[in-house]
Amino acid sequence: MTPSGWGTWTPERPAALSDPAAGFALTPLLYADRAGRASLIPPGPAIVYGPRSLDGASVAFETRHEDTRLAWRYHLADPETIAIEWRTLALGEWGLRFWVVLCVTGPPGAAYGHDADRGVFTVQGDASETRLEIRAAKDPLLVTYHEDHDALVRELEVKGYFYLASRRAEGRLAALRFNLEEAPAMRIVAARRAPEAPSVERPTLPSQPATDPPEPPAAQASLQAVHDVVAWNHVHDRVNDRPYTLATRAWNARKFGGFGLWMTDTLYHALLWSPFDPGKARDNLEALFAWQTEAGNLPCLVTGNDRWVDRSQPPVASFVVQRLWALTSDRALLDWAYPILLRNHDWWWRERSLGDSGLVAYGTSPGVGEGLYRGTKLGAKNESSMDNMPVHDPAPFDPETGLLLSADVGLNSLLALDGEVLALMAGALGREDEQRRLAERSEGLRERIASELWDGERGVFANRLASGGFVAPLAPTSFFPMVAGAASPEQCESLIARYLHAPDKFGGRFGLPSVTRDDPAYPDNVYWRGRIWGPLNFWVYQGLRRCGREAEARALAAKSAALFQESWRDRLCGENYNAENGAITDSADSDSFYAWGALLPLLQALEVADATPWDGPSLAPALAEGAFGPLRTPLGRLAVAGRRVDWELRRDGRPWLSGTLEGRLSAVEESPEAFSAKLPATPAGRRLTFEGRGIASASLDGAPLAAAEGTLTLPTCDAGTRLELRFEDGGAA
Repeated sequence: MTPSGWGTWTPERPAALSDPAAGFALTPLLYADRAGRASLIPPGPAIVYGPRSLDGASVAFETRHEDTRLAWRYHLADPETIAIEWRTLALGEWGLRFWVVLCVTGPPGAAYGHDADRGVFTVQGDASETRLEIRAAKDPLLVTYHEDHDALVRELEVKGYFYLASRRAEGRLAALRFNLEEAPAMRIVAARRAPEAPSVERPTLPSQPATDPPEPPAAQASLQAVHDVVAWNHVHDRVNDRPYTLATRAWNARKFGGFGLWMTDTLYHALLWSPFDPGKARDNLEALFAWQTEAGNLPCLVTGNDRWVDRSQPPVASFVVQRLWALTSDRALLDWAYPILLRNHDWWWRERSLGDSGLVAYGTSPGVGEGLYRGTKLGAKNESSMDNMPVHDPAPFDPETGLLLSADVGLNSLLALDGEVLALMAGALGREDEQRRLAERSEGLRERIASELWDGERGVFANRLASGGFVAPLAPTSFFPMVAGAASPEQCESLIARYLHAPDKFGGRFGLPSVTRDDPAYPDNVYWRGRIWGPLNFWVYQGLRRCGREAEARALAAKSAALFQESWRDRLCGENYNAENGAITDSADSDSFYAWGALLPLLQALEVADATPWDGPSLAPALAEGAFGPLRTPLGRLAVAGRRVDWELRRDGRPWLSGTLEGRLSAVEESPEAFSAKLPATPAGRRLTFEGRGIASASLDGAPLAAAEGTLTLPTCDAGTRLELRFEDGGAA
């Protein structure tokens, strides 16, 4: 479905503003005479992606062209009206010789008009009475017309900035030209207008910015970073006419042929959108699910150039959908997604079972599709999404079955989790037989992971060859049985003590490298051979949380955020990172604005508010250490205010809950009549206040607890103590 409304929808031109449904587009172009070069500001060094407000009303960025630097801001609060501002930060040449051009295009057959006396430029669509009106604080020095963007670029680079012949009112693109001598700062307003509506008023020039705002608390900075990354990568797929989030704009044209979906990337994009905009999260699910194969698998890769339908990628879709369901309580989401997820889940057992072991392996289905690398070991490794990870090196490839002859511990763990979550969905949908089948199969798989993939000699989970031996290389996937609920407390302790913290394994300033630091492949520092990846940290963090290792999870979240911030200071978000120094650009194989890199700062935001199948909704407002949010949660749109041990939660802008409790409230349930949650370990005297509501009764693990109107003062509590209360008058304020 064509997205409606203004946005930075054009993949190859991140500074362009467009309304795909209406057919209008406004594209900045920069021309530096000293080099004779024009730029449409493509992804890469030409643009520094700035902050975007969480409500989508403001977009900021910086452009760099031949040593001239401009700060830009777009205001998008009104769906009909946008404002474009620029301000000169540094000149690389005399401003007279540097053009800033606003390229204007309309739908096919559009008519362009320019009232020079009033300074009003209009675009009239052929089939619509609505016109687009554009007005600048200072009139453009020149308005020229061209066939397209490329024709304008050619004219500037061949004819220079004095050429005037293109002033004729002919062409499919109008160029409103300003130079930085006359317009070092500018504000331009564009608005859709009905026939009877008054013209746009002339805007005023933008004022100089105020002093920089104070640095936000770490959790809020992480939340803002997650939003900025996915918002900049959310685009319109013109080939399939739908919105979705790209892995990176840099790959769209040359590598992907106009659009591209990696399976797990697209699912992580939905996950990353979920705290902000469930609609955009669903955009990504719809973009991916549309390509499910007849066999049932969600394909590994679909682009304008190729389709890898013989492969899938790790089964994480059910976890992502369950999270979105928890946030929205949208039964229609489950009705739509569950059959798709079930077919994908069953495909793994049917097509990737490793003999009669009861375990599964990665592979490439023989004779299916025509995708690149089909029927090769590389194709089978592609299915893991971790193509050159050293754990795959010892695995033989069987061309007849298409399988890597190795039971992958990460895959089996995620498949067990996939089945567990699907069973929850089946229960919610009243599909009791399917719920039972899924739950029993996942429980059996957890048991086999715990017994068959545990290397007792090394005290670690490891991939196991079909021939019986464990592979020597280890990856962070060795921790994945924790997130599947397959690791015993003793196994968790061994993993943490001997591997998570060990400096020669996965410890160190920045964790977690994609192979242990003492492995011969670690110094390769090439892609999955030694570098750090956001998805690996995400699943290990969730596993630590599920095992009750809150301190270790918090430490990993802090490490991940610190790693991310090393490059985010320059507004870079890495596909992967150097495990020694945190660099991105030291490797030619790491894109520098890659969406799933935002999983690293997401962990710090999840410390404050999360929702998982095992904990339910959870809140730790004290960990915000200052203002945090707003973000979408199963309990509403929440924001935190206050200090570490004196905080307030606001829901939809109104006071909801305050207190001095530290740690995480988990399994939070609320109705108009009642509230319940599991408490963290709590010293006596901590307070919880339910704003505007009286408490009729309260208990801790069933024992009565006194309440003073809407306030509870807690005694000493062990972790996991169940708080239950009922409100007076049905919870009315």
